[in-house]
Amino acid sequence: MCGKSYAVPEDHKDYKKMESQGNAATFICDFCSNKVRHESDEQKKPKKPM
Repeated sequence: MCGKSYAVPEDHKDYKKMESQGNAATFICDFCSNKVRHESDEQKKPKKPM
């Protein structure tokens, strides 16, 4: 994962939920989420014969 960090404002809809998790709240950015999804889809495809 890329290791990006974001400042979440107090008016964010999930702020209370993330605050209750403490400092270990996990957030995956859109780029990394799409990368993981793409790699997973590629692994599910049948292997090409050589």
